[in-house]
Amino acid sequence: MIAKPRTIVGASLLIQAPTGGYDVDKVINAGSNRWSLKLGLGAIWPVSPGWLFEADIGAWFFGDNDEFVGTTREQEPIGSVEFHLVRTINPSLWASLDLNYYVGGQTTVGEDVRADPQRNSRLGATVLIPFKGRHAIRTSFSTGIITDSGGDYDTFTLSYVYAWL
Repeated sequence: MIAKPRTIVGASLLIQAPTGGYDVDKVINAGSNRWSLKLGLGAIWPVSPGWLFEADIGAWFFGDNDEFVGTTREQEPIGSVEFHLVRTINPSLWASLDLNYYVGGQTTVGEDVRADPQRNSRLGATVLIPFKGRHAIRTSFSTGIITDSGGDYDTFTLSYVYAWL
């Protein structure tokens, strides 16, 4: 029997330090040489027994990279929204339909304002399959539905999950 879910509201803060290799003479690097953080606010609403609707709104903020090929690279914030329709099959087994949208992020390199703002969206599905207590396998697929900046591609992921709580 699935427990009756209740509405949950939460906030998140993700901070990324400037880690990874960085060569000031190269445009493409493993590291970004800047701090970034994402603020988010999300909620989960029960729709009916076994069905949940999740929504998240957030924004990425970026520090400047003062060593970008001899100049400074700045980036405007990127706003994001995500929606998930989740089917809970049992307390640990679930599947979802996922949709997201990102907008913003125009960059300036030195005095050059780039024509690279993002307006991208993806549609996908995720399934989490538990096994042996706190272990699970998660698989997902997504495809681009709006791609104004970056690559238009499909992804398939398969990952192992362990829950400590």
